[in-house]
Amino acid sequence: MPTYAICRIQKIKSWGELGSSSLHTTRERDTPNADPSIKNIRVIGNADDIDMETLFKEKIGGQKIRSNAVLAIEMLLSASPQYFRPENPSQAGTYNQDFLDNFVEASSKWLLERYTDRVVRAELHLDEVTPHIHAYIVPLDNHGKLNCRALFNGRQKLSQMQDSFANAVAHLGIERGIKGSRAKHTDIKKYYAQVNQQTFNLDIKEIFPQPQQHQNAVTYLEQVQESLQPTLNNVNYQLADRKRILSEKEHLALTALASERERQSLEKRICELELEVAQLKAQAELLRDLPLDYVAYKLGLFPDKKGQNRWKGEGHIISIIDSKFYDFGTYQKGGGGAIDLVMHVNRCNCKNALKWLAEHFSSTQLIKALNHHIRSQVEKISKYDLNSPFKPPLSDETHWTDVHNYLTSQRKIPEYLIDILHTNGLIYADKNANAVFIMRNLTGETTGAFLRGTQGRDNTFVGFAIGTKRTAGWFHLTIGGQTSDEISRAVIVKSPIEVL
Repeated sequence: MPTYAICRIQKIKSWGELGSSSLHTTRERDTPNADPSIKNIRVIGNADDIDMETLFKEKIGGQKIRSNAVLAIEMLLSASPQYFRPENPSQAGTYNQDFLDNFVEASSKWLLERYTDRVVRAELHLDEVTPHIHAYIVPLDNHGKLNCRALFNGRQKLSQMQDSFANAVAHLGIERGIKGSRAKHTDIKKYYAQVNQQTFNLDIKEIFPQPQQHQNAVTYLEQVQESLQPTLNNVNYQLADRKRILSEKEHLALTALASERERQSLEKRICELELEVAQLKAQAELLRDLPLDYVAYKLGLFPDKKGQNRWKGEGHIISIIDSKFYDFGTYQKGGGGAIDLVMHVNRCNCKNALKWLAEHFSSTQLIKALNHHIRSQVEKISKYDLNSPFKPPLSDETHWTDVHNYLTSQRKIPEYLIDILHTNGLIYADKNANAVFIMRNLTGETTGAFLRGTQGRDNTFVGFAIGTKRTAGWFHLTIGGQTSDEISRAVIVKSPIEVL
C-alpha cells in the first residue's frame, strides 16, 4: 500500500488566532484525543517560554502591517500511518522509533533549507493517533516584507511546496500524492478531525454494563449512557473515516477522468503538431530554390569535364555550388539563385528572367525560384545600416520670443519651467515659429520631435518632424527626487503641452 507525504498549511490573520493555535500545539489548552501522559518534542526553536506573538513581532519588525495581511503560516507535516507503523497501521499511537527519527530529521532539514530563519518554531506531536510536526513560519519575502503571496499564494506555489516536501522524504519510501489531482486541499483543522480516529469493533458484552443488584432503572440508564458514549464517539469517528475514504475514492475517480481528458487533449495536440510539421515541410520545400545545375542545363550549358560542378557554353565557365554560382569566363561575375543565373546567362532583366522560367518550369518551381530571390534580396537589404540617427529641426532663436510668449501667456505654463527646458535643449523654436518638443527614449536618446504651431489666432497645427520614430520615444521629464531614484509614479497624457 503506498505511503504518502502529508503537507498542510493554515493561514493565520490575527494575533488572537496565532495565540490560540500556539496554545493547542504546546498543549497549554485541553486537547481532545491527545494523551496527556506523552510529552511532545520541540524540534526547531529554543526551549524557552517566549510566546509566539513576541517571536513573530520580532521577525516582522517595525514595518507597517496591512489589516488583511497574513501574519503567520501554520504548517503540518506527516505521512500515512503505514509509514510509522508498517506492521499494524491501525494501531493508533504507536510508531517505529527509527522511522520516526528519520522522518523528523528529513522534515526539519527541509523546513530550514526551504524557509531558513522564517521558521520560528516546530513541535513534534506524539500524543495523538499518528506522529506529525507543527511548524510556524513568518511569511516574509526576499526583501524582508510581510508577503504571504510570494511564498504560498496560488495553486502553482502550493504544488511546488508539495513537490519539494515529497522530494525531501522520498528516500524514506514516502511518495507524493497524484500531482494535478482534483482532490481539494484539506486545512489543518479538518485534517485533525479526520486523523484522530481509532478503529473500533463493537462487542455488546463489553460495552453494556452489568446491572447491579437493587439498581433502579434511572441509575442504570445513566450508567449505560456513560458507558456507551465513548463507544458511540468511536463509531462516529469510523463513520467519518468511511466518509473520508469514499471522498478520496471519488477524488481518485475524478483524477482518472481528468487524466483521460488530458490524454485525449494531448492526442489532439499531437495531431495538430503533425499537421503543422507537414505544413512547415511544404513551406520549406517552397523556400528551397530550383537546382542550379538543372537551370544551367535548360539554359543550354554543358557540364565541363575539366572541373566538378562546372558548366560551360558561349563564353561562360560557370562553377555552381549549392545556390551560388561564379562565371570564370568572359564575364567574371557571380550571383545566387535561379533568377540571377538566368539574368546572367541570357543577359536580361528580372522581368524577362521570370518570363523565361515560366516557359521552362512549372508554376510551383517558378514560385520556389522567386521566393529564393526575394529572400536573398532581403538578406542584402538587412545588412545595410537602416538605423540612421534622427536629426532634429534646426533651432531658430529669432522666433523663440514668440514661442515663449505662446507657451507662458496663452497656455499658462510656468515661465521657469519653460526656461529650464529651453536651456536643456528640450524645447525651442524652429524656422516656422513652431514649438519643438524633443522626444527621447528612456536611455535619453533623441528619437523624434513633436511640433506645435504658435502663429496666428486659431493655429491648430500639430505634427511630428520628418524622421520621427513615433513609438520609439516620448517628450518626458522627471520631477522630484534624485536621478538615480526609481520612478514611483508615471503620468501619461496626450501632448507635451498637457504634460507641462
